[in-house]
Amino acid sequence: MTKKIKLILLSLLMSLMVCPAFAQLTIDGRRPVYDRRTNTYLFNVPPSAFGQPFHANVALDDTVLWMLIDNKQIKNTIDLPLIDKGVSYRFLFSHNHVTSQATLRFTYLPILTLTGNFNAEYSLGQVQLTMPDEHEIQDYQARIKWAGGTTTYDWINKHNFHLKFVDENGEKKDVSFFGLRKDNHWRLDAGIIDMLRFRNKAAHSLWADFGTKNYYADVQPNARSYSRGQHVEMFLNGNYMGFFDMTEFLDRKQMKLKKYDDAVGQFHGMMWKGKEETSQTMFIKTKPIDNQQENWGGFDLMYPEIDDVCPTDYSVLYNAIDFVATSDSVTFVSQVGEYFDLPVLADYYVFINVLFAIDNTCKNIIWSCYDSAIDKKLTLSVWDLEATVGQHWYDGDGYYHAPEIQPEVDLDQDHHRFCKLWRNGLFKRLKNMPEFKNRVISRYWALRRTVLQPDSLIERYGAIYRNLDNCDALARETERWSGDDDLANRELDFPGEYEYACDWITRRIQYLDNHTFATRVGDVDGNGKVNIIDVTWLIDYLLNSGSTSSINEHAADVDKSGVIDINDLTILLERLLSD
Repeated sequence: MTKKIKLILLSLLMSLMVCPAFAQLTIDGRRPVYDRRTNTYLFNVPPSAFGQPFHANVALDDTVLWMLIDNKQIKNTIDLPLIDKGVSYRFLFSHNHVTSQATLRFTYLPILTLTGNFNAEYSLGQVQLTMPDEHEIQDYQARIKWAGGTTTYDWINKHNFHLKFVDENGEKKDVSFFGLRKDNHWRLDAGIIDMLRFRNKAAHSLWADFGTKNYYADVQPNARSYSRGQHVEMFLNGNYMGFFDMTEFLDRKQMKLKKYDDAVGQFHGMMWKGKEETSQTMFIKTKPIDNQQENWGGFDLMYPEIDDVCPTDYSVLYNAIDFVATSDSVTFVSQVGEYFDLPVLADYYVFINVLFAIDNTCKNIIWSCYDSAIDKKLTLSVWDLEATVGQHWYDGDGYYHAPEIQPEVDLDQDHHRFCKLWRNGLFKRLKNMPEFKNRVISRYWALRRTVLQPDSLIERYGAIYRNLDNCDALARETERWSGDDDLANRELDFPGEYEYACDWITRRIQYLDNHTFATRVGDVDGNGKVNIIDVTWLIDYLLNSGSTSSINEHAADVDKSGVIDINDLTILLERLLSD
């Protein structure tokens, strides 16, 4: 009997009497991570290894007497015919004289392992990160807790996490991952309400490409009003938990706000996050301030933290809300630019309309002031954008693809109880300003040539989808979480949901083109009419090189050449005279 036949017979015999067990082995110096729920090992390799045969050195613990993978005996090396999506290998081994079996799978995503008992309060835990292109496993200690609002409840199964890294003495330790910033505070985003699981990530990357910098960019050019990250496959206490987006934390350092001056007790940079939909987060009216609290009017204090500086100072935020709520029309138009970063707000108005961000019209906005001792102007950052692109945050029957979040709906006119843009006093008043309205329309049509091209927008989501799909992370996520309570027992269907999102995007841009941001050619002042006043505005714009008038640039480009020049004026005059 040949050696090959003996091995096959041994494999068949052992398969009749095997049981699940955990065996320690290393592949090219790294241990695969074991999932006790499915009796599966996951090992990461560089993306270039996918679609290729696999050869590596293998070392077995002394307790493992023998091992078969793909019916081949393993001693010092492993040779597999292919690593690819959908490919896995069953192996048999004798561990402490007990014959066991398991499955070996591959990914090219980083693998993150958390060990500890975690809840809504910080507790110490162990963190391991295995990168696909490195031989060493990175070991850390961190203070870890559940993150978010509803995701901190005990009944949630797939939590978001805050990770604050510490050294052996328990002191803060700054760490850099994936070529991003070096900091001690990182976040794991689970995407639990999102049937696509990565809408938040795609939305943050879109905002990063919108272009307009915060008002203090001349002194802080590296400020970011968004977070960056990397998808990882995560294990918690030996159990596979699916893929997460491991991101920077959006904080004072990310926004490059000026630090609080401890020496003299002076406030400078400040941050607040809209947590609830209240009269204050909707800029409708104020309420008395309590500077002893870390929450006021539906806002959570983010910087300086109340544990570090108490009493805090809500006056900058209070005065901005009071200005919107009480100023007359003339005062509002003339002074609103002193209170708010209008170019960024115009971009944000376009942004939430494009994505139909129903949960980001009043809450889930981070308001910041760079240096309140010099300039009390507020700018904003984006946050928590899961409920976008046809995704609802409410898990009741029918709401994930509900009628009120379909692409042919005007976000401003959606008076459903879930969307509050129509009640937001700030945007309500800004939309009545011709300068702001024209800026919004001009920005939309400028971005339509680049990041808001439907193909470009779809590709942004498609690139993330393919990255997760081609290493089988989507399949593993489906196996782990489909039908879970977190999804109200709904089944995950990534191909179907991705197709829905692509169709939604195409229809959304078409709707915005023809309705929300539609404009008449020649309507330079943006009042809905084309007359001699538009000629006057265009002449003023051309004479002053665009520096004195906030015109509707899309409408002013009468000949659609992409440039506003004397030819547009000539054509506009000819049309008016012929009429």
